[in-house]
Amino acid sequence: MKVLSVKQPWASLICSGIKDIENRTWKCPQKYIGQRVLIHAGKTIDNNAVDKIAVFNGALAQLLQNGIYKNEFPLGSIIGIVEIVGCRVDSQSIWAEYSRGWISDPKVIYHWVLANPICFDKPILNVKGKLGFWDYESPELKPSNLIKKQ
Repeated sequence: MKVLSVKQPWASLICSGIKDIENRTWKCPQKYIGQRVLIHAGKTIDNNAVDKIAVFNGALAQLLQNGIYKNEFPLGSIIGIVEIVGCRVDSQSIWAEYSRGWISDPKVIYHWVLANPICFDKPILNVKGKLGFWDYESPELKPSNLIKKQ
């Protein structure tokens, strides 16, 4: 099954259904639109996430900050699955970013539209991530892992 690595806390926000857009500097290949992909929480945390989120949701930022400091976010683990339902550059989602890089050399940001997330009840631990889409096959990927956390 295809996997996408995402830094924390973004990976957990995606799997919990809070974040409906994944921002990338590359367009999602058409063959993945309409497909479900595993979400891998990378081994690093985006230290700017709390500041970015605080701009539009201070309460969520505070929860994330507490979770980051308490090491509550799984790292180096496959934590869930989500469906990629679209790819655009003009999403109105609060999660959409519009520019990276210098003003003289702006980078196009693609908004991968996500839906139908599932957080695994038991993350698949100790999985090394990779750039881009990558494959992961394991007996741990069974229906009992696809139970949404309550």
